[in-house]
Amino acid sequence: MSEKCEILFISDSKDVASSIIQKLEVYNFKVQLEFIENHINLYSVLSKKAWDILLSDYDAWTLYGIEILRIIKEKKILLPYIVIGKEIDEKAMISLIETGVNDYINEDNLNRLIPTIKREIKNTNSYNKQKDFNCSQCLPEEKFQTLLKTSKFMIYTLDLNTNFLDVNNAFTDFLGYNKEETLDSLSIYKLIHPNDKMILTDGIKKVLEGTFVKNIEYQFKKKNGNYIQLSSNLAPIFDEQNKIVRILCVSQDLTKSIKIQQFIENHIHRQALIAKFGLETITEKKIDNLFKKATSLLAEILDVEFTKVLEILPDKKFLKLRAGVGWHKGLVGNATVENNINSQAGFTLLKTTPVIVENLKTETRFYAPKLLADHDVISGMSVIIQGTNTPFGILGAHTKEHRIFSKDDINFLQSIANVLAGVIVRDSTERELRESEEKYRMLIEQSLLGTLIIADGRIIFANKGISSILGFSINELLFWNLNTITQHIHPEDLQTTIEKYNQILNEDISSFQSDIRMKHKNGNYLYIRQFLQKIQFQGVSAIHINIIDISEQKKNESLLESSLAEKEILLKEIHHRVKNNLQIISSLLVLQEQYVKDERILHIFKDFQNRIKVMALIHQALYNSENLNKICLSKYIKNLVNNLFKAYLANSKHIKLQLNIEDIDFSLDKAIACGLIINELVSNSLKHAFSKNDKGKIIVTLKKTIYNRILLDVYDNGIGFPKDVDYNNSDTMGLKLISTITKQMDGKIFIEKNKGTHVIITW
Repeated sequence: MSEKCEILFISDSKDVASSIIQKLEVYNFKVQLEFIENHINLYSVLSKKAWDILLSDYDAWTLYGIEILRIIKEKKILLPYIVIGKEIDEKAMISLIETGVNDYINEDNLNRLIPTIKREIKNTNSYNKQKDFNCSQCLPEEKFQTLLKTSKFMIYTLDLNTNFLDVNNAFTDFLGYNKEETLDSLSIYKLIHPNDKMILTDGIKKVLEGTFVKNIEYQFKKKNGNYIQLSSNLAPIFDEQNKIVRILCVSQDLTKSIKIQQFIENHIHRQALIAKFGLETITEKKIDNLFKKATSLLAEILDVEFTKVLEILPDKKFLKLRAGVGWHKGLVGNATVENNINSQAGFTLLKTTPVIVENLKTETRFYAPKLLADHDVISGMSVIIQGTNTPFGILGAHTKEHRIFSKDDINFLQSIANVLAGVIVRDSTERELRESEEKYRMLIEQSLLGTLIIADGRIIFANKGISSILGFSINELLFWNLNTITQHIHPEDLQTTIEKYNQILNEDISSFQSDIRMKHKNGNYLYIRQFLQKIQFQGVSAIHINIIDISEQKKNESLLESSLAEKEILLKEIHHRVKNNLQIISSLLVLQEQYVKDERILHIFKDFQNRIKVMALIHQALYNSENLNKICLSKYIKNLVNNLFKAYLANSKHIKLQLNIEDIDFSLDKAIACGLIINELVSNSLKHAFSKNDKGKIIVTLKKTIYNRILLDVYDNGIGFPKDVDYNNSDTMGLKLISTITKQMDGKIFIEKNKGTHVIITW
């Protein structure tokens, strides 16, 4: 492989390129180094010959990476692209892979480079072999017989009466019939599923008319009675007089492919539900409602009769059935199960991994609790719901049927448990904050109020409250004059206090309030809040002073400020974690794309990624915002649309973007809804409105109307929507999403098809 490997290395640095080329040449790879000067030079280099691998350093990627990917796509070539550079963070790495780069190699870990190159070449060769196979090509008899023996495809020939004339080894391996019994006693109609006979008949009819038939699907019966799904190509075989004498069939087993596709679709659906449930936990404050939603969701998705949330009771000896689906009436909220090593719940709490039960009747690790036995449960699984410092309880799913739960089932249960754990921690933290705040408020409200009256330069009245605050007896206080009072005021507070006292005496101000420090009898200073007012007392002008000891309040205020800061950090952390989880889901979709060849499914993947990014950007905006109740809409929409341009490789020189976004305060729900609508509309414009080299523009406008409604206008000057498009009754998910969100916001949709497309939504 190394002798035939032609590598193009595009670099912006001779020093970096030299060390990498030396490593490649040790493996006898043929490397051509190019320093690109402009886009014309780049196109010429990429078109010069058929390269096996394309390498570039990170600086070259920054300058020409997007253009390289565009040219590869335009030329419709399968050219693996690997970027080499300094260590970058995970976010930058994911962005590269999402853009279309096959891999990123750290300069400090070049040992990965050679295996990566070999892997990509192997993948490319495998893909080309499958792509280039075409059973309609005419082969010499010798080569055809070789193909029959070695091909992994099922190859068989039929006479004009659809009897088997020849079958290859793959045919007998897949179906289980030996060659002799196939040729002696079987015709194709004995193997084909009854529901698919017309499909085959139509295909054979076209072949007998001289037409090559591609990719028809039907089911064949195996010798064991099971059916497998096949995708087949049928072609006529002519004799020397150009007369059709046989029918050539080449089939591929789709059973595994269909299962993989179903698994992918199911996995994507489950990840979307987890993300949606995660978002619901942010807005739903009642934890019992979330438990109810979680157990209902598990029952529906896992297709089980019973689900449960068990909460560990304070005595630690039992767990209570806090929420669940399928249990007998009256059990939810009342039933308990034992928490010991012999019970499934207790066993689960001792484990750090999910506990799976295939058959409870033969289970030896623990016994079946009465709750499960009374409901004839056979199979099930349970995981821990983590609390703040210790487990909160158990999340479980059970069924009466014997069931082997898949890894995806277990991961889904664990994911829901993890989301609930985050809610429980949040709920516990918020409850502790509320209790702390109530405690501090109670302490403040119960503080004793002290009262003094000063006249003629001395204290003429003092109550028990002031005595308790300062530690002096009432008799002691009544001997105080102004000089004594000033000696007990902190020097830093004295000047201001005297000034305000004189202003009240001179009637420059009617009253005064301030916080000062006064010395207690024990010599320590107290923080007090004083309220001064001029009054008439016993026929003379006097100063009435109410004093509250706020020393404890000052301390509590400091604690309260710290608590509020912690609460704000917690809320930001929740948004940050939701954003990270959405990015992980998006990254999982990107990784899964490598195993999907169906363009339709790839488009579905991309649409899912874009919708997930819409929600992730909202939580990123909230995380970075100083005000968690408001979202900077203009910046959010700009990031959203720029991501879409990057995702669809839109050439900014051809398609111009104009944003007219007013400063409007949006809640989280409305911002997500607005973002999803803009995502769908701009995506549609980028995908469908313009041909490859068209010049055009997309304008996104969001503003308030004179009637205090919100108007969203997405315009493009492209080819326009088809006349038969109906947003309210569309089959496409994107248009259904737009219609559904608009209805939920009591909005209306208007479409203008004049010199492009205006989609106007008001709510």
